[in-house]
Order: sequence, then structure tokens, then C-alpha cells
Amino acid sequence: MIDLRGKRILFTGRLRSFRRFQAQQLATILGAKPVNGIDKNVDILVVGIISKPYDQLLTTQKLTYARTYGIPKIDELAFISWCQWRLDQLKATL
Repeated sequence: MIDLRGKRILFTGRLRSFRRFQAQQLATILGAKPVNGIDKNVDILVVGIISKPYDQLLTTQKLTYARTYGIPKIDELAFISWCQWRLDQLKATL
């Protein structure tokens, strides 16, 4: 599992479990640093559902940029797993 604490993360695509602002707030509370735009300083791209008409490529500008510059990607399930892991860590310290 990738530890997102202190990492600049960016979301792309539609998330099933959260609205984007909720995912960003949760990530902040748990120690990640959500950002709103793609650049070379983004550490991890969290990829949700990409949906487009049948004649268009299933990608986003953020995803294309991440592929070009080698920015690691995780899916929503991996993000949720990290959130649960961080919550478990925080509970253990109480």
C-alpha cells in the first residue's frame, strides 16, 4: 500500500464513494495534501470512473499528463483502503 501522508494527491474521474470535495477533506484530515491541478509536483493521481461517449478515448487531461510524466496512479479502492489504514492507525494511538 502506498502511504499518502504528506503526498500531494489529485483526483480525476468520478468517484463512487465520495463527492470530490469530501474525498479531498478526508485526505487532508488523514495527512495527504490534495491539490486542484496537475503538474510535475503531484505525487499520486487517484483515478475514479472515466466515462465518455463511445467515440472518445477514455482518458482525462490529468491522466494523460500523469502517464507522460510518470506520476503514479491508484484507483478509488486503493484510496479507500489507505483511508481505512490511516483511521486504524489513528485509533491505535488513542
